[in-house]
Amino acid sequence: MRLDRITIVKFRNIAQASIEFSPQLTLLVGDNGQGKTNTLEAVHVLLTGTSFRSSKDQELIMSACGKSPQTSPEGSNWGVDIMSLDGVVHQDPDRILTLHHRMQLNPLRKKHEGPVLPVVVFSPDDVQLSKGSPQGRRRFLDWLIAPIDSRYLRLFRQYHRALVQRNKALKDPRMTSTVTSFNPLLAQSGSYLWNRRLQILRDIIPVAQKIFADLTGLRLGIQLAPGGTHNAMTDPGNYEEMLRIHQKNDQQRGMTLIGPHRDDLILTIDGFPAIDYASQGQHRAIALSLKLASFEILEQETGMTPMVLLDDVLSELDPIKRSRLLKFIALSRPQTVITDTEARNYENLEPVIYHVDQGILRQQEIR
Repeated sequence: MRLDRITIVKFRNIAQASIEFSPQLTLLVGDNGQGKTNTLEAVHVLLTGTSFRSSKDQELIMSACGKSPQTSPEGSNWGVDIMSLDGVVHQDPDRILTLHHRMQLNPLRKKHEGPVLPVVVFSPDDVQLSKGSPQGRRRFLDWLIAPIDSRYLRLFRQYHRALVQRNKALKDPRMTSTVTSFNPLLAQSGSYLWNRRLQILRDIIPVAQKIFADLTGLRLGIQLAPGGTHNAMTDPGNYEEMLRIHQKNDQQRGMTLIGPHRDDLILTIDGFPAIDYASQGQHRAIALSLKLASFEILEQETGMTPMVLLDDVLSELDPIKRSRLLKFIALSRPQTVITDTEARNYENLEPVIYHVDQGILRQQEIR
């Protein structure tokens, strides 16, 4: 897979930009806070339909309130507060994909055209994979499965819509009789989510463990802790029965206490919980191991080489981990975009360089 170009309009602080990517390495250079990470995020949204930084869609749009409405290129009435991303991807030599992503404010509307394509992101915030909240670890699993399984993404959305409605009914005594009506939908979609999460973990765990051992000489443990139960219910019938049994407790708490929306990944180093005992360097090693392993899994499952986005991570890594990451890029040869504060060569790859200043991107020659 190769991203040829992207056109960005009103994405965060980027009013308008067009980027032609190198098939190997593109470097985004500039001071902090100028829009380098925003550019990486725009690429991620174009390829996957989602941000790797925020779950709030409205944060992505550069607002232009107070101006008159305008018509979108597709002919529909979009307000002036519209963000658009357009790109061209070579999925293989014979197949070219055109991707579009549109979003507007007031009211919030979003439209994404194109498949979910494999992307691997490294950022300083990746340490939160092992030291942050369970939500971040669930998002890692969802992000990994979505490009492999389109049904997963559809049932993930179905599950959360049913969950919101069931929780609403649990809180309102007048809706008590409707609570069970949401159980079949939750059971059908939730059991599938649990099945796929267990399957992807069986694939990724041995790969991540080997990488972690190479980096640290230590043993990494990874295990899914199913939300609110000892065993993930991978059969819809058993899942629905479990919801029925626990309904009284759910009503007392006003929420659905069991399901994949409460899953967590338990990460250990030589048997000790990483969240409690890991050093900052070990947290980074866990994140690097999981991301490198996910690259291998995505490449195997999709038949495409994932694009790699490196957001200011090389300065955060110690020499051993930095060397491992650069060696991986040099050997695997993925199309890579790196943000940095200065222009330089990485592994003699002769990057295409864009200077980023206050949301304006200009291509420049390396000196």
